[in-house]
Amino acid sequence: MKVKVCVGSSCALLGSMSILDQLDDLKDIISEDSESYNDEELEIEAIKCLGYCKETDANVAPVVVIDGEPMYNATSQTVMEKIVNKIRK
Repeated sequence: MKVKVCVGSSCALLGSMSILDQLDDLKDIISEDSESYNDEELEIEAIKCLGYCKETDANVAPVVVIDGEPMYNATSQTVMEKIVNKIRK
């Protein structure tokens, strides 16, 4: 599973760095409890700017893209829920 987290200025100010920290913790949890999760590797990538803020006038930051599907106004909780629901056995 590929997870891209925008760390552009707007997204960073609104919590994307916290989301990155949570994702690193989740990666550790998954590796320690591999029996509860499928074998899909969690790839986390910090992207300088995904450009979603520039495409719209709406407030969409922070933006996280999970397997090509963007999440706008992402929070640590919503991102973790989506990932865990996809990879839990």
